[in-house]
Amino acid sequence: MKRGVLLVAYGCGNIRGAAALRAVQAATQARFHLPVRWAFTSEAMRLRLASSRTKSDSVLKALKRMRYERYTHVAVQPLHLIPGMEYDGVAADCRCIAEEGRMTVSLGRPLLSSLDPEDPCVTQAAGTLLKHISPLRSPGEPVVCMAHGSRHECDILYQRWGEAVRAQDPHIHVACMVGSGMVRPDEATLDSPAFDGLDMLLPLLSAEAATSGRVWLLPLLSVVGRHTLEDMAGTSPASWKSRLEAAGFRCQAELRGLADDPAFVDLWLDRLEAALSELNRPERRIEPCTSSAAIGPSSSLSSSNHLFPLSFPLSRRLPCLLPFSAPPWSKIFLKDP
Repeated sequence: MKRGVLLVAYGCGNIRGAAALRAVQAATQARFHLPVRWAFTSEAMRLRLASSRTKSDSVLKALKRMRYERYTHVAVQPLHLIPGMEYDGVAADCRCIAEEGRMTVSLGRPLLSSLDPEDPCVTQAAGTLLKHISPLRSPGEPVVCMAHGSRHECDILYQRWGEAVRAQDPHIHVACMVGSGMVRPDEATLDSPAFDGLDMLLPLLSAEAATSGRVWLLPLLSVVGRHTLEDMAGTSPASWKSRLEAAGFRCQAELRGLADDPAFVDLWLDRLEAALSELNRPERRIEPCTSSAAIGPSSSLSSSNHLFPLSFPLSRRLPCLLPFSAPPWSKIFLKDP
């Protein structure tokens, strides 16, 4: 048996983000004493790195490369916050490799994976975010945590995270750039102007403004990249910082990604530890969903070495979210041995 770890991120094109990913890799190797590889989900980022003669792999290519190098058991851990569209793509690639045989693949959960506000993944993420906020913040000053968001049904997990944080500090808010009911700037028209999570928050922020008039901005993104430097803290009128200042606030932007915080890294590594534990369990048979129409004829599975998803299908953890655009792998279940 030859075991390894594949860490997955969107990608990184700056020195600071690259340093954060190197720190995650070092923490992974120190904790598990296993070879660690990277895969980037963004094709644009991979092309950008290639233009600077820096090699990077997609998830599928990285897994094929590890299989060629005779790895037999690989745990894949994405640095994702929710099981959204990017996570779906990672899962699809893992399934593809596992179905081809010769390598057992276990997929770790993202940071958030439950609607239950008492679930450890929610409470731990909330507690870690509270500690992540700058100690220079004065009590009562609002904090806006900018997440990327998604139009995937699991976007509701950001709301659960925000609720869990506000239960402990009502002045901390989680808001998304993209989500259901929102209009991105590239989609805006005269009849439907751009509208995002900050627009929803501005009336509330005006009502709870601290005497200092200061609002803190914090990215809920794995590494500091374009979204943090331009969309959140940039100088353009459309950035969140500029819009808060135009609304009369003094804005303090924190340029720290979640992967810059060892406490958040530990949460992802806890999920990786669970994925590695699955690799050690006896192989189990995965049966297809009883409704063949729901999963399609190509999804029929026989006895094999599929060990993901760990606590999915989503219907086990997020019952109100199915059926929507959940991928075929979310309709399978692990049959007890």
